[in-house]
Amino acid sequence: MNVLAVCGLGIGSSVMLKINVGKILDELGVKGYQLNVADIGTAKSIPFDMVVTSVELADVLKKGIPPEKHFRILSINNFISKDEMRIKVADCLKQMEAI
Repeated sequence: MNVLAVCGLGIGSSVMLKINVGKILDELGVKGYQLNVADIGTAKSIPFDMVVTSVELADVLKKGIPPEKHFRILSINNFISKDEMRIKVADCLKQMEAI
């Protein structure tokens, strides 16, 4: 599973997202995932199974994929809220039948 943490430049908030999402994936018992960071421009060309990003950038990324896969782009309101991320990641994984 390829998971992307995306921010505007790929060096700031995406690193924070990557760390927190990695912890959550481990807590949920997900194995064999690859977690990377990317800026918004690069993210559009990288194949992914799940993306965590801001609300604003989620809308940009959704324009490039079929509507039935929009659930794989997780818009995070509070980058330090592990609870919000855990809920959204778990919901996505359930829809992907990964947990």
